[in-house]
Amino acid sequence: MLSKESATSPTSLPKGKRVPKVFHLPLLAAAIALTASAHAQVDPASGIDFVTIGAVGNPVLPGTPSFGNNVGRGRVDYEYRIGRTEVTTAQWAEFFNAAFDRPSSDRIPHVGVPEIWGAQSTTPNTPGGLRWNVPAGNGMRVAGGITWRTAAIYCNWLHNGKSTNREAFLSGAYDVSTFGSPNGDITFTDQRTRSPGARFWIPSIDEWMKAAHYDPNKQNPDGSTGGWWRFSHSRDDRLPVYGPPGVLVNGQPAESNGSWDSQGFPGFNPFRVPLGAYPTMTSPWGLLDTSGATAEWTEEVFQSPNETAPRDRYAEGNAWAFVFTQSDDVRFRGGGEFPGFAPADYGFRVASIPSPGVGGLVMVFGLASLSNRRRRTLASTSA
Repeated sequence: MLSKESATSPTSLPKGKRVPKVFHLPLLAAAIALTASAHAQVDPASGIDFVTIGAVGNPVLPGTPSFGNNVGRGRVDYEYRIGRTEVTTAQWAEFFNAAFDRPSSDRIPHVGVPEIWGAQSTTPNTPGGLRWNVPAGNGMRVAGGITWRTAAIYCNWLHNGKSTNREAFLSGAYDVSTFGSPNGDITFTDQRTRSPGARFWIPSIDEWMKAAHYDPNKQNPDGSTGGWWRFSHSRDDRLPVYGPPGVLVNGQPAESNGSWDSQGFPGFNPFRVPLGAYPTMTSPWGLLDTSGATAEWTEEVFQSPNETAPRDRYAEGNAWAFVFTQSDDVRFRGGGEFPGFAPADYGFRVASIPSPGVGGLVMVFGLASLSNRRRRTLASTSA
């Protein structure tokens, strides 16, 4: 399969239900306000800014399928959430401190520290442990050099409420005991997709495609609504303008932190551009940095017809200084690697279950109100 070139350092990279009668109106207003607030704020459980992806049962990407492309994919038959950005340095530092600031005999398997990120080493709280802090201004830096397995364990940790117990890292979304290559070759036995009931996970390729490229409001020539954009950042199917934020490239403002390097723009470093630095260039759902920063792991596997097990996980999106603009095209995948390998230009964004809607909150508040009314009735009867 086509695979991105690996990079070892920044300098070596190539270029309508009614309200129950027992529900009081002030509580309803509070529930609605709470829901609206929840959609506008970072998820309190994970610390991640999520975007909700609807349009359940959307059509697949049309065209003629061929090896390694995305044609015929992209339909998702459920609502889900996905991170507005990739996982940030600040979020990774919290995870790595939980995973590494423990006795050296209790290290979590398959967890590796990024090659490129914005944190720095500091004194651990536990003898034999490792710890990092995040200097001011570095919290939104993206992390490159993440293995698929590290990403999966991060999802386990979120699923288990960020517990520091060893078991919290080893299961939940993915069973770490399945991770391996027992045949001693390039194939692997890792759990292929998330476990039933997972609350956080690595996006499937369909989930990633839909969040980055599908627009339920796209106006089509035949008068219908809903369709796919070739490039996620735009509404006119043109390749993004690559370059540092705030810089004009051939008279056009730069729109993506991908496919440029310091040689072309002296004084700028693509690895230090924070996530969210191109705020006007979003996917139809509001995702940022689907073009640029790192290529992003998905659950999709590659397995050769003559192999008994898969050997790569696919990634999506174009990365930092990698000059492979085809990766930004919805039809093509962004490459792939063995899940235990950590190319410097690989990271990921988290997918999750939908947040509770007004209906769920109304039900909760309604049940609470009904319970209170029952208690008042019992009290008056007993009196």
